[in-house]
Amino acid sequence: MPTDTVSLLMLGIGAALLLWLVVSVFRKLFGLALIAALVFGAYIVWTNPGLLAQTLEWIGFRSTT
Repeated sequence: MPTDTVSLLMLGIGAALLLWLVVSVFRKLFGLALIAALVFGAYIVWTNPGLLAQTLEWIGFRSTT
């Protein structure tokens, strides 16, 4: 482990950049996974008439009376 100031500063900057890169990639992947899950869930609800009726009832678009 280097002890001079310049090397420690460069290691700190490198670690900060690496952390920023990892966090930004994980945020992007999480966003894509969330969108994919919403699309898949909407497809499942749309193709299942019983589940669609139950969902519409749950959100208040269709009443049971």
